[in-house]
Amino acid sequence: MTSEQEDTLALFGVPGVGAKIFARLVGRFGSPAAVFDASDGELLAMDGIGPVLVRNLRTFDHYAFLAEQKRLMETCGAQLLIRSSGQYPPLLNRFSSAPPVLFVRGDVEALSLQSLAFVGTRLPSEYGITMTHQLVGGAVSAGLCIVSGMAAGIDAAAHRAALDSGGRTVAVFGSGVDIVYPAQNRKLSEDIIGNGCVVSHFPMGTTPLRGNFPARNAVIVGLSLGTIVVEAPEKSGALITADLTMRAGRKLFAVPGNATSRTSRGTNTLLTKGAYAVLGIEQILTVLGKPVPPSAAIHTAPPRRERPLPPGAGDDILKALAAKPLHVDDLSMCLGMPVSELLNELTMLELDGYVRQNPGKIFEKC
Repeated sequence: MTSEQEDTLALFGVPGVGAKIFARLVGRFGSPAAVFDASDGELLAMDGIGPVLVRNLRTFDHYAFLAEQKRLMETCGAQLLIRSSGQYPPLLNRFSSAPPVLFVRGDVEALSLQSLAFVGTRLPSEYGITMTHQLVGGAVSAGLCIVSGMAAGIDAAAHRAALDSGGRTVAVFGSGVDIVYPAQNRKLSEDIIGNGCVVSHFPMGTTPLRGNFPARNAVIVGLSLGTIVVEAPEKSGALITADLTMRAGRKLFAVPGNATSRTSRGTNTLLTKGAYAVLGIEQILTVLGKPVPPSAAIHTAPPRRERPLPPGAGDDILKALAAKPLHVDDLSMCLGMPVSELLNELTMLELDGYVRQNPGKIFEKC
């Protein structure tokens, strides 16, 4: 790690120094190192810099912080990018409030590919999964990388569909890149690292706190040419990403849904606010000014790589469904798994063609 990287990470690690305050401090004093050397009076003379932050700058043990960050990075094979690095993603770097640091596991070059973001509900319908399959497969055929947030539901479906289409994908974490959340996506994260990367601006060891995810969503938007909201109820976190997309001046797309469907209320509302309606990948590529290759135009489903039957929870689910179809609540009781975790596993199994979802959240083995 260079001295510039160390100074940048040390300043960003100070409690209370977010991306915006970091940019203001470095803009005033010239470099992260100069911020630490500034006097209390010079710091307090700045608007928005109060005695608490000055005290944090003075008492923060950045030597110990850096040593622990380096140890954790080495343990999981992560590397650090700062904004002056040639590998820092150019689309994200256009924003003055872009994170001063990015931690990356996997192929850093994936961050500089032209990308589309896919977001949506953690509890998708069969329609939502099918549309994710089709749109992601078409985007991959057009040479685009797929960016999402690794959450259960549409996020995980988008990552898996990209991998199964032979494409590249980037997962943006709301935690340190050494902490996979949700935990059941560990295998998915390993596959992503092998065919793209996982990235976060949160220091190593950061747990996935609720307040982290809006900032995570901003990074998703910054990395992408546009955002596709597949399914989202009225109070979905995906709508935060949609709002950030419009404010950033990036293209926003929404997949229309049944007017009576709870999971489509948010996406349908976005259409009334100016989001582009998406029926296929052709509309997305046309809006982005990109040619529609024949393979993308006729794409209906991503080719699935052959994989062995899933171990662990996936195998248990298939055994439970062997006798007859079951409602997700009955399956949850049978296996002793929380519904949220179970639905994520079922999404992966559905993407791999092992189970089929029928109306009413009833699942059967294929």
